[in-house]
This record gives sequence, C-alpha cells and structure tokens, in this order.
Amino acid sequence: MGKSIKERMLSISMGVVYFWFGALKFVPNLSPAEDLAKNTIHHLTFGLIPDEVSIILLAIWEVGLGFLFVLGLFRRQAVILALIHMVCTFTPLLFFPNDVFGEEPLSLTLVGQYIMKNLIIIAVLVSIYERKTAPTGQEVPSENKKESFPYRFIIGKNLFKKA
Repeated sequence: MGKSIKERMLSISMGVVYFWFGALKFVPNLSPAEDLAKNTIHHLTFGLIPDEVSIILLAIWEVGLGFLFVLGLFRRQAVILALIHMVCTFTPLLFFPNDVFGEEPLSLTLVGQYIMKNLIIIAVLVSIYERKTAPTGQEVPSENKKESFPYRFIIGKNLFKKA
C-alpha cells in the first residue's frame, strides 16, 4: 500500500472514532466519558460554561473533526484542533488523580485507561499531519535576490537606501 492510502485509511478511521465518540455526547448519559468531560471542562473554564452547554460544544467539536477527517478536508487544521483536544483530555490526570489511578502502583481505573488510549490517537494525528513543503525546483527571481537583505549586505550595497 502506498503512503497516501495508509494516511487516508488512518484519517478515515480517526474520523469514525471522533464522529462516534462525539455523537454519543449529544444524548444525555449515553457516553461513558460524559461526566469526566463535564467535570474537566468545568475545571478548565472555572465553571463559566454550564455543564449542559459544554458537553454539547464538545460533541459539536468532536463530530466536526470526525467529518473533516472522513472527508479529508482541512487536514492540517483538523489535526491541530484534534491535538489541542488531546492535550485537554490529559488534564484529568492533574485534576482528578483519584478517578484515574487505582490502588496498586501503576494501575489505572477505567477512566485512566480511557485517557491513556489517547496516546495512540496522538500518534495517528502526528503521522497524518501534512507539513507545508517549500516549492522545489523554482528559482527565486533575480530582481528579488538583488533586493534582499543578505544580498545587499554581502555585496556592500547601502542597506539604508530606499528600495
């Protein structure tokens, strides 16, 4: 399989996951992460956003990302928004450690496992991120070279002269 097919498959699978998890949040008490999400957003926003509104906004964000990934639209921006989302999903480690970690050393509760699975999502997001590439094989026009600071500095042109 070519790289583009693999990236497309990863993008579609990422979209399905985001769409599914987000859609569950539109229905009260259907998402297993609903309470965790509400509590986390409440902490992050200092309670300024009501819980019922915050969960709907999160659902819209996640479903929107799902559509973008499945349809292959605005991939760079979608990855950035998803990475921001992923950073926020790790905040319960700081806010609610008793809900995340079990009694035994290194043990995780179901909530903790739910959070840790996001490491895989981050890896996928990083792998499908489209970097901007510089155009290759195109020479900078000569008139632009002569007006550039390095060119004028190297050949001793007056750097303070109006261009």
